[in-house]
Amino acid sequence: MTVRARWVGVLALVITCGLSACAADQKSAEEPAAVLGWVVGDGCGTPVDRVKAEADGLVARGVADAGYRSLYVACDAATKPAALDDPALHGYLDERGLNLSVVPPNDEAVDEAMRADTPLPALRTAITRHVMAAQPLVFSGEVALLDDAHVATVANRDVLAIGRDGRRTAGAPIQGDDERYSRAIGSQGLVVSLTNGSSSARDLSFDLTEVNLAGDDIVAATDVWTGRRVHASGGTVSVPVASTDSALLRIG
Repeated sequence: MTVRARWVGVLALVITCGLSACAADQKSAEEPAAVLGWVVGDGCGTPVDRVKAEADGLVARGVADAGYRSLYVACDAATKPAALDDPALHGYLDERGLNLSVVPPNDEAVDEAMRADTPLPALRTAITRHVMAAQPLVFSGEVALLDDAHVATVANRDVLAIGRDGRRTAGAPIQGDDERYSRAIGSQGLVVSLTNGSSSARDLSFDLTEVNLAGDDIVAATDVWTGRRVHASGGTVSVPVASTDSALLRIG
């Protein structure tokens, strides 16, 4: 799947709440939270000990505590492998607050899974793209082998809060520019992502009017990746972004 295809989103249609719209809002509120998960093992032949080891790694590194409690094994067998359907294994995982699902390789969560050991700038960009597209946040790779910076990146709670926002509406490019996306969250919230696809660092920006905001220097944003606070200047928000990296700005 191409990057452009993964980035395709639609803007939410704002309508007056009539009877049917209120019912739709209620249904949306009942939808499950965004998927956070981890692909473990090597397919249908994954041994139980491998699942347990990776589960222990998720717990020990604090990744499970951040919300990654769903484990996936990609397997296209007609029936679950007996080893992965063993009550003892599921009891082991349950004691650690985890659950295991055996899913086909083309399952959305597995098909879109990100490599957790990707270089940090590209990893932040991959996560940012998934967040802006309201896609599942699912990773693969051995947690025990990740350095602290990678663990902190996949477990960034401010980013995960956006990814798990109950509105579940994908963002859309700003003025058709794939490097700049906006996404509505919550009842009135807004996030904007700026991605630098070039080979060198550069400043990226957006005008407040492009995202239907006003207020000039009153408007501020926080890059949830760095914690940096940015204020608009002359009606424009501008931030430096390293090569292949992304800024994820929460407005307000």
